[in-house]
Amino acid sequence: MRMARFSVLALALAAGAVDALSFLAFGEVFTANMTGNIVLLGLALGLGRTAHVVGSGLAFAGFCAGLAVGFGLVGRASGDGVARRPAVALGVELALLAGVAVGWAVQAPRLALIAASAVAMGLQSAVTRWAGGSGLSTTYLTGTVTGLAGHVVGSWNPVPGEGRGGGVARPLGVVSSVAAGAVLAAVSLRLWPPVAPLIAPVAVAVATGWWALSVRR
Repeated sequence: MRMARFSVLALALAAGAVDALSFLAFGEVFTANMTGNIVLLGLALGLGRTAHVVGSGLAFAGFCAGLAVGFGLVGRASGDGVARRPAVALGVELALLAGVAVGWAVQAPRLALIAASAVAMGLQSAVTRWAGGSGLSTTYLTGTVTGLAGHVVGSWNPVPGEGRGGGVARPLGVVSSVAAGAVLAAVSLRLWPPVAPLIAPVAVAVATGWWALSVRR
């Protein structure tokens, strides 16, 4: 079942906000973008930065755990459950991100915030991959940007495997939303720090509600 476009954009915004928050406030670690996080892990290993190794390693492990849980939820969907399982997974993600916001407010251990955030992003990645296929991601953008370039180039010089034109809106929207989420989180951290961890859960709540409404139609 294809995920509603607005839900995808809201989830992409959440991912951008989460990565900005985790990098700027949790010790220079990415909890959504695992490509960047693995590079940071390698750098930390090479430079002997033990604290960074622990943080990046925990983010990777948490993300993988979230993927396992997310694919487990949506993979068992059958019948009417096909439409409901993604909402359940997104509900769990929302609870985790709300926990991160609360943890931020009470100054919970940084590693706990990293773990919860990474599991949430793993769940989100599983849901968007299940709903949109291999060409859709809201947490890592290399493939999305590649697909966008293929569509754009294909509009005047067809690229094998890419259609003409029509697929530009969604990847462009995802890239823009991730950037917007990062901007919002960065500005919030600079001007109104308590607001920064609220951006992602609000965006996921909107995405989940929109998904539920689209399923009922």
